[in-house]
Amino acid sequence: MKIQHVDLIDKDLLYHHVKALSVYERLTGEDEAESAVDYIVENLQQHHIPYERYQFDGYFSDPIYGEVSIIAPMKLVIRAKARSFGANLPQGVKGHVLYDFYSEQSSETSGPVDRYEKMKDKIIISWNYYEDYVKKLEKAGAIGLIHIWPSKEKALHEETVGTIWGTPTIENVGQLTKIPVVGINHEDGVKLLEWLNEERSLEVLLKTEVRNSVKKTSLPVATIRGEIEEYILVSGHYDSWYKGATDNATANALMLELARIFSTQECKRSIKIAWWPGHSNGRYAGSAWYCDQFFEEINEKCVAHINIDFPGTKGNVQVVPRSTAVEKAELLTDIIRDYTNREPSRMDYLPRGADQSFWGTNIPIHLMLKYEPLDQEKIYQTPGGNWWWHTEEDLLDKVDSDLLVRDTGMHVELVDHLANATILPVNLIHFLTKSKGIMKELDENSDEAFRFTTIYQAFEKVTKMVEELLEKETTDVASYNKLLKTVGGTFNRLKFSYSSKYDYDNTYPFHPYPGLAKVKGVYQSNTSQEEFLFNRTFFVRQRNRLVNEINEVSKEIERYLE
Repeated sequence: MKIQHVDLIDKDLLYHHVKALSVYERLTGEDEAESAVDYIVENLQQHHIPYERYQFDGYFSDPIYGEVSIIAPMKLVIRAKARSFGANLPQGVKGHVLYDFYSEQSSETSGPVDRYEKMKDKIIISWNYYEDYVKKLEKAGAIGLIHIWPSKEKALHEETVGTIWGTPTIENVGQLTKIPVVGINHEDGVKLLEWLNEERSLEVLLKTEVRNSVKKTSLPVATIRGEIEEYILVSGHYDSWYKGATDNATANALMLELARIFSTQECKRSIKIAWWPGHSNGRYAGSAWYCDQFFEEINEKCVAHINIDFPGTKGNVQVVPRSTAVEKAELLTDIIRDYTNREPSRMDYLPRGADQSFWGTNIPIHLMLKYEPLDQEKIYQTPGGNWWWHTEEDLLDKVDSDLLVRDTGMHVELVDHLANATILPVNLIHFLTKSKGIMKELDENSDEAFRFTTIYQAFEKVTKMVEELLEKETTDVASYNKLLKTVGGTFNRLKFSYSSKYDYDNTYPFHPYPGLAKVKGVYQSNTSQEEFLFNRTFFVRQRNRLVNEINEVSKEIERYLE
């Protein structure tokens, strides 16, 4: 362990923060969430750390109640939880259930042409609840979804089926989910399937109570000035389902300790620390609002974004690096090795669900550490591998204070490195090599009508330009970093989004180069004529976007070299 960084941490204060924040049920826009913000800003004040407490109106979806009642041929009530952003139907909807057995094998929405043909006016039982799947069910005429949790914990988890990133706009509000969706646990789900198999037909009444409303909420941001205005953004959500000790009070405590430590240090770059609301019941509404309001500043001055979620969780001894692959790989792997005494078992791309609202801005480095049990000890299929995730049982007893000190130390070292590095630690060649491999895989697993030739050419050209850039001696560090920011930020945007830089993609499951990835597995032989035409048209537009923007990066590098 890096003693010099761990020695800066006040372990007692760190745990005190977790204990204090875990008192509150921090649902965005509610009084207890605002009390948690009061606590955060009071601590910033105590340590004389400059901050702003922004307030804004957002659109939030609070699940209140869910129920599945079998009404024929037997009568039975099954415990359920309504999904955030699902339809509000407290009176319920009656229907016969249909099991989507394709969901056993994969969360992909593809399958035989007839997969969705019999779903009209049915309540679907499925192992899948992802947003793209829910929209497929809607299109097929299904009237509800009962989602079975894949692992065997008895607990019921809160979740969301919101398709829109952040607060809806007049352009996309129509995409909000229109059918009721509930979750049930594995045991009840298996029983339901057994009864369906025995009886051949089950009629159920599906009830949901979901409160959708506009609420005012707070977003605190601390600013620690460095020698220059260029800054590192550290973030984590403060809202939670219930008291959320590990999700995400531990991260909030870690962030307060980062603020205290770095307020006493001198750094080259500035540091901003933001506590987001609306992560859970607003589909990242806080980070999206912040990006909307401060787009120009972020685009010009932010060089790295580090997101923090459920550190210091009992049993989560393994740490997995997550990034976009623009940064130098050793930046994270070396820190993890030093603090855990083991090599990371893998490296992951950043997921959709980590308040990654900043792809439109030119941030070259996006990082996150994932904490989970050792591979052989993983039982539960939750993001951190813990059965209590998103439940009433995420309480103080699930916190490991020693692991929280470890995880805080890793972030102190990571922020310290990024805030003081002379040249931004990026590896553009590695990024391009990985990207070319992704294109090759998509090309080999899609219809020949999807032509990738111009994409390959654009990648080869920009690779040569980057190689020339690396051969040139760096004399003006500020200009060089500015170029790296522009190039790295553009690469990230192309790889992690498909929409306008001023807007947001939907919340569907992530695949690298998501606009192009939609053609994977699509062939004329397994797709209707209309759908294939629509896919090909979308592909051409996404290809144009990628090729044009990569060529613009090549020109930008060429201008710098001149």
